[in-house]
Parts: sequence; C-alpha cells; structure tokens
Amino acid sequence: MTLVRMLALAALVLMLGCKGEAPVTASSSTTDTAPVPATDTTLTGTVTSVPPDPCNQSVTPGGVVQMPAIAVSGNIPVVVPLPQTVNSPLQVRPNFDWFSWTEFIALNWPASSQGRGNPLNPNDISTFKNAKNGTPTVWGTYKANWELFDQGNQRPTPFDSWAVPVPTQCPTQQGQKALVMTSKTTVLDDGLEAFSYPLVDAKQNYLMYEVRYGRAAYDFMRGPDNDPSKWLYLAKNLTPPTQQSMPSSSENPNVPGAIMTKAAWRLMSELPQDQWNRYYVVDAQVYDATTGQCSAQPVGLVGLHIAQKVATLPEWVWSTFEHVDVLTTQSQPGLLAPCEAGDTNCSQVQGFANRPTSTTLIADKSQRVPVNVARINPIPTTPTGAGTDAVNAAFQQALAGTPWAYYQLIVTQWPFNPNTFKAPDNGGTYPCWSGDPFPTAQAVNLTMETYFQNAQDTLFTATSGGNGCMGCHYGAALYDFSWGLKRRPHA
Repeated sequence: MTLVRMLALAALVLMLGCKGEAPVTASSSTTDTAPVPATDTTLTGTVTSVPPDPCNQSVTPGGVVQMPAIAVSGNIPVVVPLPQTVNSPLQVRPNFDWFSWTEFIALNWPASSQGRGNPLNPNDISTFKNAKNGTPTVWGTYKANWELFDQGNQRPTPFDSWAVPVPTQCPTQQGQKALVMTSKTTVLDDGLEAFSYPLVDAKQNYLMYEVRYGRAAYDFMRGPDNDPSKWLYLAKNLTPPTQQSMPSSSENPNVPGAIMTKAAWRLMSELPQDQWNRYYVVDAQVYDATTGQCSAQPVGLVGLHIAQKVATLPEWVWSTFEHVDVLTTQSQPGLLAPCEAGDTNCSQVQGFANRPTSTTLIADKSQRVPVNVARINPIPTTPTGAGTDAVNAAFQQALAGTPWAYYQLIVTQWPFNPNTFKAPDNGGTYPCWSGDPFPTAQAVNLTMETYFQNAQDTLFTATSGGNGCMGCHYGAALYDFSWGLKRRPHA
C-alpha cells in the first residue's frame, strides 16, 4: 500500500462520527416499486473481489463490512462512521450509504419556525413520524439560488430572513415554495435539466427543479457585511478565478459543513388521490414562462441531490435519491413513460427516447411528447448482503408509515483518496485529481440526468470523464464544485 493511500485511509478513519470506465457498482437492478421489507436495523456483508482502482492505488478484498445501526434523527450527520481498517471503497459503501440516508432523514425533518434550516425537536422521532404530509422540511427552508444570485443591486438578505423579493409573477407567503419554469434565455432555468433539455413525464407535464443552499454555503457566497470584496454573488469578486473553499464540518465539528441540494418536482393534480400518500406533497406557486402566469398547484418530490462538504473529504459527499415510482412497472404506473417494446437503444444503450429537440418549453400541453426512460445504471447491489439496495430496504422499513418510505437512494459518490486535488482549470483531470471518486462514473439520477445515462452522452468528457455527480461538478472544481457559484454571479 502506497504512503499516499495510507495517509488517505488514515484520514478517513479519523472521521468516525461525465465518460469513464465500465460500470463497476452493480450487476442487476433493484425494485422501483414499493419498499422492500427488512427485518434488521443493521446490515453485514462480504467483499470477495474489488474492481481495480482507476488511479492505480492499492485496494484489496475483505475487511469488516457493516452498516451502522439505523437512527431516525433530525441531527444532520457531519462524519462518516468507518471501521478501523479500510481495504477498499466497496467495503465501506454501506457506511457512506448510511450517511446518505441519515442525512436524507435529517434534511427532510420538519423545520422549526424559528429561523431557517433548523429542525423541530430533532431528537423526538414522533415529530418526524407523525408529521403531516406537506410540513415544511429543513432543506425546504434553505435559501433558494435566486435568493442569492438574482437580487440585482440589492444585497441578498441574511440566511434566516424571509424578507426576500420573490419572483414578481409568483406572490408567496412566508415559506411557500415558488417554482419558476423558464426558457433557456432567462436567468432561472428551473424547467430544464442541468446543461440539458426539459423532461416531459407520462402525463405530458414538465418536471420542475430548484437549487437550495444551507447556511454554511449561503453565508460563504453571500460574504460578510463588512467586506464587500468577499461578496461572491458578484462576478467582479471572482475575477480572476481563484480556488474557492467553502466551510467543512471539520472546521466546526458540531455544525454541518456546506450543503447544496437540488430537487425535482412533479405536478400532482392528475395523479389519483389514493397515490398522494406515496409522495411528499407541498403547495407551490408555479410560474410558467410560456403563459406568463403563476398558479397555486400541489407538487410532489421525485428527486433529490444532496452534496455536503464533510470532514477530511474536501471533494464533498454526493448522495442522490429518487421516488420509487419514477419508472413504470407492471404493478405501478410511474412518473416516466417506459421504453417501447423492442427499443434496445432506449432500454439498454441511451436509457431514453423522445428527448425534446429544443430547450424552449411548449405551451400547448397536447403537443408535448412524453420521454421514454429506462435505468441502464443499476442501483448497486454490492457488497454482497449490504449493497445500496439492501440499505434502502432497511431504511424504508424503518420509515414505514411515512411518505419517506417511498424514496430510495440511487448511489452515494465520494472521494476515496481525498488528498489528491487539482482543478481542471489548473491542468487537473478526472478522476485522479478529484480525489479518486467511487464509483468513478454511472452515478445518475433519472429525474435530473435522464439524458446522461450513457457515458458517451455526457457533455463533460474533455474536462471530467465521468457521467456522475463528481464528474460533472469537477468542471466547477475551482469554485468548490458549485456550478451555481461558477455560472450565476452577476455584475
């Protein structure tokens, strides 16, 4: 084992508490329907073989494979609990998946009415289990991207403030969600997937998207009141570009590091009422740029990206979740239309058909064509007995009786060798200069990267080489992996 690897593994153990190689995370898919029952709150598994490390670091089979016990809490985890000896990233996948799920629960915990981003009774499980569907969540009270970058000459308000100019077409009450569907030519592209096209669901509705920042990330980009040179929502303070570094949980052990979220929502009005309890549903003011009007509509959460800057992991931990009904199955109608029989390009190669030909949204709903979708990058089933599919089943069982039991972790991606970093702007290449991510590629959410399922379709081959969270965001590595910070600041 090299000295670099030894140092990296030692750092990991101290934490306690878009084109790449062929897929190495799974050989078969997990269910996309109802939660699978689980009998235990902990999982153990085995690692008999491991894929070679793409950066030529030493990895070996074996080692303790055990997911920590499930704890339903409103306290956001700030460290990843790991065994004393780490042989390979595959060995500790359940530990990182546990972190993803624990973080997912804490971020979806009912929010306190005091300030923003604070949980209500975080140590009382009944607060979470008995919450009425639609109760504001912790991450849902984070600052939206437009609250930071789209205030013109106005200084963005402090994190806890609700006194924020909302889009004028969508007058909202305090805490009410505003989803802004727009064309490519406007500032807010909430009707488009990142660097891509709209997604039309089986009901011929567009999915909608929003990006939010936790306190540490928002305060870093907003900057202190007494130092205008650090107001990073202004482009002049990022010129010439220099390496940015948001706060990590290692700097404040009892406080989460920088957190960024991105969510995908569906319109619920055409879904049978008896299916609503399978979704987290909120009322939102939905603005449609094709009509210029805003209306109050119920929307259901179908996808959620979470990125947190964790102690000793400067390249962040990336977690992505989907609703279990994203894909259509024989027993359950899904959000997205299935591939047509015999269309192997849709079902096995690209993972989609009927992608819109333009980023311009079509006002006439009858003219929209549903996108056919299949999952070609399976949810990981390794290590044996404790793959992501098994971790999902265990957490879904623990959350039975709540809408959150109908969500599933698709993949967790993290830097296995976090001591290696060089931004592509300075000559770095993916994956080795991005912390040697695991898995290297094929970390894709069907609601937000529908059209990047095949590594050949990614837009970031030249700079990143990976179709996944870390491969894509490595293109913004100089801006601490935040595309918002790279693309959104204004004059």
